[in-house]
Amino acid sequence: MIPNRPQRFGELLKEEIASIISRKVRDPRIGFITINEVDVKPDFKSAIVYYTVIGDQAQREKTSAALERMSGFVRHELKSSHLNIRTLPSLVFRYDTSLDYGEKIDATLKRINNP
Repeated sequence: MIPNRPQRFGELLKEEIASIISRKVRDPRIGFITINEVDVKPDFKSAIVYYTVIGDQAQREKTSAALERMSGFVRHELKSSHLNIRTLPSLVFRYDTSLDYGEKIDATLKRINNP
């Protein structure tokens, strides 16, 4: 199955955003971050950037605050990059809870299998 246009654009944004954060952002509040997915809405006006960060709840909160403040910077960097698109969607960063959920399920299964 060939992904539709918003999905393809989301994959492109994912790579570019990860590159910008790793190379150009020097905020000490941002921990070791991974961009998991970018969900671009069908109208291309907004995109949700799902990320995970290694650390405890305090580190997650610091990273979340830093990402909220730098969303404009990331968007500006995307505009000046080689993407060559007319309009960029607004970016909203959200912590991806799927990894935490998977770890919880894994721990439950281990507990069930090893009574």
